[in-house]
Amino acid sequence: MQKILYCADKPLKNKPFPFLPLVVTRRIKDVYKKDYPLVIFSEDAVKNKQINLQLLQDKVCFINFSREGENNFELTGKFGFLDYLVDGHSKEKVLFKIHRAWGVVASRRKILNLERGILSKDKKLEKITLVDPSCDCYNWRYFVHRSQQELSRARRHFYNLSFIAVDIDYFRQVNELYGIKVADSMISDMVKIIKKILRKEDIVSRWRDDEFFIIMPYISSDNAYRVARRIKNKIAGHKFKYKKLSLSIHASIAFVSFPQDNVVNTADVVNALTKCLATAKGKGGNVIIPYSPVAYNIVCREKEEASVDELQERIKKMDSLLTRDLLEMIYGFAKAIEVKDAYTAKHTESTAVIAEKIARELSVPSDEIENVKRAAILHDLGKVGIDESILAKKGPLNKEEREVVKTHPWIATEILREIHALRGTIPAILYHHERFDGSGYPLGLKGEEIPLGARIIAVADVYQALISNRPYRKAFNKQAAIKIIREQTGKHFDPKIVDVFLKIVGMNKNNSRE
Repeated sequence: MQKILYCADKPLKNKPFPFLPLVVTRRIKDVYKKDYPLVIFSEDAVKNKQINLQLLQDKVCFINFSREGENNFELTGKFGFLDYLVDGHSKEKVLFKIHRAWGVVASRRKILNLERGILSKDKKLEKITLVDPSCDCYNWRYFVHRSQQELSRARRHFYNLSFIAVDIDYFRQVNELYGIKVADSMISDMVKIIKKILRKEDIVSRWRDDEFFIIMPYISSDNAYRVARRIKNKIAGHKFKYKKLSLSIHASIAFVSFPQDNVVNTADVVNALTKCLATAKGKGGNVIIPYSPVAYNIVCREKEEASVDELQERIKKMDSLLTRDLLEMIYGFAKAIEVKDAYTAKHTESTAVIAEKIARELSVPSDEIENVKRAAILHDLGKVGIDESILAKKGPLNKEEREVVKTHPWIATEILREIHALRGTIPAILYHHERFDGSGYPLGLKGEEIPLGARIIAVADVYQALISNRPYRKAFNKQAAIKIIREQTGKHFDPKIVDVFLKIVGMNKNNSRE
């Protein structure tokens, strides 16, 4: 039998119930310890000591009376104890009551374990339903629930409450061009930046993929602007890194405050922040827009008065200008490469021809063929950021120089990222040095994780490099170059692309068009 704690008010001459494993104490603090789930109080201890019944809720307790009396049961019930014992009770009767008490202890433990299990599951469910696991902040469900609570408290206690929205500019581009792993890493870093700026009591929630809403109790409109400005500047000044990629981003920020802006519920807050962010995007992003009901009424009236025909005409003019200038832009970039590296200029023209033929042979859609062709022309654009002494070096590059050269895909990506018309070329440019077996750079993508355009350009690029004179070696003949490409099939190159390439080279050779 487990030991039972006996709490007495005075020193005992004789230990009661000698057949029980009692541990006697006069200190009430011992009673509250977890070591003893079963406790017997002497009659004097119950009457004279101040007992905190809240701390006894997980214990089973008895009172030990010196004799039977009418008040025994009443006093036991008053304290909420299980039962009482009397000095004159037989051993059998005492043991019966004690065994019953241990049964209650066991049942309570089972119930407690069940409750803990349910609580643990509830917390897990809450985490699943209310927390965004990818960036360690709350999700939109939590924002909807919590924002209404905070608005009600602010109204009831007459304090300021502000909400800030942070929207990453051109986030979809990052997701499409660099992939979900890079985008998730960037989101995670951005949440950390925001949390460092905020107080512990502020709450960050992910509203959409690229939008975060912040709840800030006791913050006025003026202070909300100061926080928004700090967030904007910190994001703009941060380099978001993933492996060897390094990205700079900007954010559009909006804020609305209670009671200044007359928002009374969550719907009002969300509508206000959404309007502000739309205005920020219309201005090109990277701005802070405060909510003002008066200003938005004016904007809405102006939008209603705008002519549909006028808007359509503007779109046509913009589209015309884009089409006319696009080729000039591409070949202007190509000229920039030529000035930097004469080999690269000739190399890119030949690479583009082969890449386009491979894409056509694979029945790639026409718009994607154009992207492959443009990417092939621009795939070495990033070399404008590489020192000429490295590009023109006559001997092999050392480790540091090789690492510098490896930065040229993401330099090109950063140059082209803001140009909408060339956005489709970026995956092929960024990943054309990835290898089919996963040993390439910048991200070590493998197999069909590598965009198709990049796999096409990889073959065309290496072939042209092999048959061209370089500062540090003479050109291989075509047979030797093709042998190297065959040997690297499945390692460096996609076997499917190599098969098509060999077919094209054979056609070119037969028709003397190579």
